[in-house]
Amino acid sequence: MNLRAIGLAGLIVGVLFKILHWPGAGYIVLFSSLLTAVAMVLRLASKRGPWTIQISKPGWFAPAIVITLCGMMFKTMHWPGANMMLLLGMTATAAWVLATQVRQTARVEQ
Repeated sequence: MNLRAIGLAGLIVGVLFKILHWPGAGYIVLFSSLLTAVAMVLRLASKRGPWTIQISKPGWFAPAIVITLCGMMFKTMHWPGANMMLLLGMTATAAWVLATQVRQTARVEQ
């Protein structure tokens, strides 16, 4: 697992904590944002050629994003069910980020 995946998953969890007004959200967002930024800069600096990032296997990424966006809309409108939608959508998105990185790492090691 690489730093970028950990940073992105932490950023998603931190945003979830921030939206739900849970304690420690600011620290999680700050730390994971810095970790993601450093990992991306290191990766892009060491890469030759075009600077692109590929999204692989978006099978459950799209529904997770849709649920997250609906949860954000519900949260903004103060409708019931927003917290559960955000919790499920952002957890699924964070799990997708970590799962794709584990799969890519396993393929590279073989």
